Amino acid sequence: MAGRREESSAESRRRLLEAATELVAEVGPRGTSVQAVAERAGISRGSIAWHFGSKDGLIVEVVQHTFETAVQEYRKRIADAGEMTLEVLIEAHLAVVAGTCGRVFATVLPEVMLAPGPIRDAYVAGYDNSRRFWIDAVGRITADVPDMPDPATLADVLFGSAIGVNVMHRLDESVDPATGLGALHTIFDLAMRGAKKK
Repeated sequence: MAGRREESSAESRRRLLEAATELVAEVGPRGTSVQAVAERAGISRGSIAWHFGSKDGLIVEVVQHTFETAVQEYRKRIADAGEMTLEVLIEAHLAVVAGTCGRVFATVLPEVMLAPGPIRDAYVAGYDNSRRFWIDAVGRITADVPDMPDPATLADVLFGSAIGVNVMHRLDESVDPATGLGALHTIFDLAMRGAKKK
């Protein structure tokens, strides 16, 4: 009996998290209400407090889950490609931002920029983990290339540009992330070739 109850509880939690993620992607944390999450999940409002403690607790889980999903997608696409190149990293990033993750990042970021609290803390922790992933990836890509900036600086420029293109796309749909990141790839390629010729 306890096993079924635990299964049901895990399923309720999963449905609430999924519904909240969809709503945050659509309207942001501020526009996401406990009532709307409960209705979308088909579960009572009280379940949110039971599973997450509060609306903020639920949004923190959404942010953490979204960053974890993004890094898993990066890893999967890189593993599928069989090698680490900037092109593979950019394609993985495009896949991430084209889906729910990209919409969650774009709606949560403006709300956490100046608002201290647990949601901002979760966003900063997720961002930091993603940034470390990019630093490692860029370090592997540029390992044999002389005279390149250090991987952390280069990763900050690349990752920051990739984030910026996603935000710009959310503000103006005529901004094409693939084109913007393709240009970034071209610039990086030229820099790598120039460094190799030295």
